Amino acid sequence: MDIDYQKFIAAPPERIAEEITVLHREIFGGPGHWLEQLNRQETAWTYVALVDNCVVGYKIGYALDDQIFYSWLGGVRPDCRKLGIASELMRRQHADLRATGYKIVRTKTMNKWRCMLLLNIQTGFDIVATEIDPRGQLKIVLEKKLLS
Repeated sequence: MDIDYQKFIAAPPERIAEEITVLHREIFGGPGHWLEQLNRQETAWTYVALVDNCVVGYKIGYALDDQIFYSWLGGVRPDCRKLGIASELMRRQHADLRATGYKIVRTKTMNKWRCMLLLNIQTGFDIVATEIDPRGQLKIVLEKKLLS
């Protein structure tokens, strides 16, 4: 299986955005209004993994300030998991963040997304806090220092 990785500054092209929305809804449910929030960010990056020109994975984030980047959303199509796609999307994002001068990458997850929680911990993230979101759900806040 050939996997093509692409990066977009700000919003991706419409077809890619639509495929991300479909995949996001498949994985997480809900309305998938991610693009509206992304478009409000001054600095936003979207990474996608494509197989046969179709989105099978994505990683979306934006700058919180000039030092901290928030790795906001991401997922991999269920039938494409265990192929290293999430790890490669993360590796590319972190390499670009280092090269751009960011010092910290922050993310949030939930205990029910154990694969993502474990991937984050295995790749150098530390749990720094927990918080309750507006829907009353417990979120785990993780950060990783981006060493040059």
